[in-house]
Amino acid sequence: MYVCVCNAYRDTEIRAVAQAGVRCARKAYQELGNGPQCGRCLSFAQGLIDGIHEDQPHGGQVTHARQRPAVEVATP
Repeated sequence: MYVCVCNAYRDTEIRAVAQAGVRCARKAYQELGNGPQCGRCLSFAQGLIDGIHEDQPHGGQVTHARQRPAVEVATP
């Protein structure tokens, strides 16, 4: 499936780059030949990359293009 319409990057390409060791969506796009254009796909691409690396610790380094804010749930 297409993840990035601007660059025509598919999920299989992003996963392959992640399996080669890339942990950041922006870096993955550069490895594929072109950086992000509009940026709307970066969070989804990062999720694919994180899924590849979820069992592989990276020394606590922050590699995400953007960190998601913590969500607090209020209990009644």
